[in-house]
Amino acid sequence: MGYILDTIHELLAPCAGLVAGAYAYFFLSMENEDDVFLARAAYAVSTGFVAMMYGLIMMVRGRDGNQAEEIITLRNGGKTSHVPVKQYDVDQAQSALIWLALEAVVVALMHVKLEFLVPLAVQSIVNPILLLQSSIFNVCILNRRAAGHLRRPWDNESLITVIKTMNFKKIKRQIEEMQSEMAGEKVKRKITARERKNKNLVARRKK
Repeated sequence: MGYILDTIHELLAPCAGLVAGAYAYFFLSMENEDDVFLARAAYAVSTGFVAMMYGLIMMVRGRDGNQAEEIITLRNGGKTSHVPVKQYDVDQAQSALIWLALEAVVVALMHVKLEFLVPLAVQSIVNPILLLQSSIFNVCILNRRAAGHLRRPWDNESLITVIKTMNFKKIKRQIEEMQSEMAGEKVKRKITARERKNKNLVARRKK
């Protein structure tokens, strides 16, 4: 029984999105003003609700953050960090908000530039379902115990955590090397043994 419920839980969002997308594709048209208004209104209400929930989580969990609380251990790319539970929840909610904003930009471009209604319909259904199924919603809004599959850290990696652990100096150096190579400049780097051997062979032939 548990396996069946888990399967339904995993397939609910994609199946609902597929049904919404099929309905929008076959029954809604950009030429019909009522259809366009319906799709836009549904997406606006849906996205606004999801954004409001994540904002509420950030506000509630960010309150009294200086008090003594449980610390969780995060491991990312071999690096270990210790983060207060409340800060972890705030980072997760903030990351979800960022992704939601990026998604809204993409959906808006597809709708305006390509005149698609399907993305609006799909995300109007999928986003609330994913929110209601998420661990952060169940723990922070529904006050369910963070145990079992709801135990922190959650599977989804926080975008904020990823950004904090990125080596920006290394990335900047790699970008500068790429720009120099594109400009035809020589970039100083270690020569491999094979390259040194080939270089010596070319020098001998010239002699």
